[in-house]
Amino acid sequence: MGNLKNIKAVFLDVDGTLTNGNKQITEATKIPIKAIKDKGIYIILCSGRSNRDVCKYSKELCASDYTISSNGAQIYNCKTNMNFYKNIIEYNEIKELWEYCNKHDLELVLNVEDEQIGNNIFCSNMYKNRTIIRNIEEIKSVDIFQIIINSNNYYGMKECEEYIASKQNLKIANYSKDYINKEINSKEPYYIFINNKFVDKGTAINKFLKSMNIKKEETICFGDRINDIAMFKNCGNTVAMKNADEELKKIADYITLSNEEDGVAEFLKKYIL
Repeated sequence: MGNLKNIKAVFLDVDGTLTNGNKQITEATKIPIKAIKDKGIYIILCSGRSNRDVCKYSKELCASDYTISSNGAQIYNCKTNMNFYKNIIEYNEIKELWEYCNKHDLELVLNVEDEQIGNNIFCSNMYKNRTIIRNIEEIKSVDIFQIIINSNNYYGMKECEEYIASKQNLKIANYSKDYINKEINSKEPYYIFINNKFVDKGTAINKFLKSMNIKKEETICFGDRINDIAMFKNCGNTVAMKNADEELKKIADYITLSNEEDGVAEFLKKYIL
């Protein structure tokens, strides 16, 4: 653990960490984050969400201009609207998954630079505003950063997971909690996030730190899910939410209050400000 008074960059997961159960950032959280940014410390949102969503939250929070989205596949400057770093999925991989999902009645969503694109199979309200396409050829030249697959069919998702495992260049970055816990009759759709094999939040953070000449021990991060493990390994100080996956809690330097209790804000006020 480093000196928490010498922090130069704070990396924040979004869902289950920064936001509450209603997907909102409370005013109690916004106040200390603004105070920390005013001290010249980077506040970087680091999420599995699309670039569009992460930039929206970052602007609402008045965080730093840079964001990390799609589980580390994209670092973006929301002020200049330019990519700082990107790692896209090859078209042939997308095409094969597109055909698989349509054949097996799975909802497929693609994270692109400023929107989400998907097939015409719906099961999750979270992606209902995506742009629908009928033919994958329409986006052959579009940069795709992450693939999201959703379904209410647990066994269909298990078969899909096995199919993805056969792909040498792809990996599953995150799963829904009910899927991991084998809740076969979940009330919410199951999801799988898919990235290139060597993409993760930690790799993106490391690239950002090197470019900004910031040392690992001068950083701190907050997270709640297994896809935050790579982020934890690349930051000098790590904080898991009380509501975090047990696997993440085991490797965290600190555990703060839950996302429903403004855990990020309480920690920042106590140790950083």
